[in-house]
Amino acid sequence: MKKPHLSEGSRRTFLKQSSLLAGTLMLPHLPAISNPRLVDKPGLIMDAMGEIRTIYTPELVKEILASGTNSVTITLTDPKIYGEEGFHTLLEDLASYDRYFDDNSDLFLKCKNMTDFERAKKGGKLAIFYLIQNSAPIEKDLDRLDFFYNLGLRSVQLTYNYRNFVGDGCYERTDAGLSVYGLEMINKMNEMGMLVDLSHAGMLTMKEAIEHSEQPVIISHTCCKTLFDHDRNTTDENLRLLADRGGLAGITQIRIFMTEKKTDNTEVYFDHIDHAVNIAGIDAVCIGSDRDHRVIPDTEEEIAILLKEEGAQFKPDYWPLYLEKLNGPWRMEVIFDGLVKRGYTQDQVDKIMGKNLHRIYSGVIG
Repeated sequence: MKKPHLSEGSRRTFLKQSSLLAGTLMLPHLPAISNPRLVDKPGLIMDAMGEIRTIYTPELVKEILASGTNSVTITLTDPKIYGEEGFHTLLEDLASYDRYFDDNSDLFLKCKNMTDFERAKKGGKLAIFYLIQNSAPIEKDLDRLDFFYNLGLRSVQLTYNYRNFVGDGCYERTDAGLSVYGLEMINKMNEMGMLVDLSHAGMLTMKEAIEHSEQPVIISHTCCKTLFDHDRNTTDENLRLLADRGGLAGITQIRIFMTEKKTDNTEVYFDHIDHAVNIAGIDAVCIGSDRDHRVIPDTEEEIAILLKEEGAQFKPDYWPLYLEKLNGPWRMEVIFDGLVKRGYTQDQVDKIMGKNLHRIYSGVIG
């Protein structure tokens, strides 16, 4: 499929015109650009949470790399599975990903630290970091954190949508905040150099985790509740608190968290980035797509697949989950163009698309 992006000549013209318009399109937090200039494509592009599937072909991975993407943090296993089943499923899924990345070692490098990341970047490979989107497989055995850390896990999302031993998810009937065990898990993760992820958490659970952690935390894939009142989104209060503690919010690309519009809707993504920057500051925002890199067709077959994968979490009325122009491996190019059009400066674009995430990974994971 032909990529829907500009030719190189048109691209340069577009970017230059966008910079010239920056003074009139400027947001409250952005300084006026006194010397309009071309904004270069970032040399560092990182996705705080995105999909890589073991069915991806080398051709698709090469398109992801060609878009400029340097790293993707992936979810290892189904966060809806609890208990011992969740533990064993995580082991199986981790082994499956390890085999896939080993079999495609010319394209990928599984990273345990930022030295590995730099090695992947230098070698033109896609750096992969491991995340789980629910602490349920750890159950009440903190030694399991050590076990999975030794297997390459570098980030744990404390809760998924509902209550677990750690705290309450965003869909829980009430939000009682962190449990005593939740506080202990954060302490352990801080000591280990494992990143605390608060996506899907209830707002009190999220607030208490940000306040308790000695290390910066991340909300790897969220949107802004002030702009769209969805349970998955983050309040301005928590965005400010996150920024005050050196944390980071990744703006996700799932349509139902941002807008009811099913077409002509890509600009709403940049509205959420703008709002997060205005509330939390430029140093507290990154990209956390939560999206497949394939071009997902608008078909009944795809709806059936989602119903099977997500169960009661997905309803046919939610379709499509993606935003129109962010459906495919080139989406980081679309985001770059959109940020330039909104008037972001070179340094601001660089921070949102990679430098902020690189900073928090370097500080926490090492």
